[in-house]
Amino acid sequence: MLPKLPSRLRRGPATWLACLLVVPLVLGASNADAQVLYGSVVGNVTDNTGAALPGSTVTVTNKETGAVRETVTDETGAYRVPTLQPGSYRIVVGLTGFTSASRPDVPVTLNTVTRVNMSLQVGEMSETITVEASSPLLQTDRAEVRSELNTRELRDLPVPIGRNYQNLFKVLPGFTPPADAHSVPSNPSRALTFNVNGASRSSNNTRIDGVSTTNIWLPHVVAYVPALESLETVNVVTNSFDAEQGLAGGAAINVQIKSGTNNIRGSAFEYHTNEKLRALNYFAPKGTPKGEWRYNQFGGTVGGPVVRNKLFYFASYEGTRDKQNVSRTLSVPTAALRQGNFSAASNPIYDPMTGDMDGNGRTPFPGNIIPQNRIDPISLRLLQELPLPNLTDPDGSIPEQNNYFVQAPFIFNRWTLDSKVNFNATDKLHVFGRYSVLDFKQDNATVFGDFLQGPPVGGGNPGIGSGK
Repeated sequence: MLPKLPSRLRRGPATWLACLLVVPLVLGASNADAQVLYGSVVGNVTDNTGAALPGSTVTVTNKETGAVRETVTDETGAYRVPTLQPGSYRIVVGLTGFTSASRPDVPVTLNTVTRVNMSLQVGEMSETITVEASSPLLQTDRAEVRSELNTRELRDLPVPIGRNYQNLFKVLPGFTPPADAHSVPSNPSRALTFNVNGASRSSNNTRIDGVSTTNIWLPHVVAYVPALESLETVNVVTNSFDAEQGLAGGAAINVQIKSGTNNIRGSAFEYHTNEKLRALNYFAPKGTPKGEWRYNQFGGTVGGPVVRNKLFYFASYEGTRDKQNVSRTLSVPTAALRQGNFSAASNPIYDPMTGDMDGNGRTPFPGNIIPQNRIDPISLRLLQELPLPNLTDPDGSIPEQNNYFVQAPFIFNRWTLDSKVNFNATDKLHVFGRYSVLDFKQDNATVFGDFLQGPPVGGGNPGIGSGK
């Protein structure tokens, strides 16, 4: 149990802002090689005979932010550069008496160990041999079973309306098809549920930039889904988890928001669909119009430097406007039933004022018709507000069940903002801060209008719901 904070520490946003800044500083200064947020580059440096070259200088430079890391190979010629921000790196290796060697484009991603072995030739250090490409290597430095959705896949693979990255899990082995869950007020991010390798859907753990996004009341769905356009990488581990993953029995999912670079970059998008792209409702009465159905999702991103090679920003906005006419068929009392006329019923309607407590000696109402003076006045008042049936059978008669059809609007408006600031304080200290927010409002009409209400016309919860 955490100790209770003094009252002076529980007041005001300044304290929490200080904590937000201090925690990354402490973590960034640690020597731990935790990789959930970062990637690593490892390898061996040898000469042209395959002999190890200890003491070689290895310089790793982020091509997008200019961040530089430097290390020296050990007595076996091995080197390791942990906790690297995901991105494209240039690796240069040098040793006195040997030509330098470089690899210009080495991709590094979170929760991944990238092996780059280098070979130096005898010669002058002023000479540099550049290795432009190499065959991809198997993952030999970690035992975990993992998959990854990178920027290109997130951008190019088709997803349904809503643009939720979780829909892409259907292409990964071991996942059941992701499915919708709960009402909009309970799950405004519209997070999806799925099982992995037969484990419970509640045993998956999703982190955004290293922090678990847990819905306390509904642990099988995540609390927040960032905009698809804001994502850099989604790393998924499904077996042989490292100890640092934790909190997962099915899948450990690591989501990373994009960061700014030395180049100003941005994007804009809008996705639209409407009723003209949809078929008629098969279960609607003949002649029923489609009704309005408009879905728009729009937004954009921007990122760049505040101070080149030092301080960077990124921001993403996404808006959702969902307006549609939803329909429902249900049962309402016929005009005869409202008047107490149950003559069409095959079973007798007994007078509750007759007979004893056990029901013995009861007498039915004559003709199965309840007298008007025996109907409760409150019930009569409610019946006045209840609509009459509006559906008929092919012969023109009014059925007693499934005799009322209603169309009403459903509105769901939402916006999300994902922002991130990165600071390369030194070559050994990197600090970042992220702020994400979601705001939504839903209006789900009821079958009997604002006064009598009743169940929702569409699914989920009826009425107005909003939150942030």
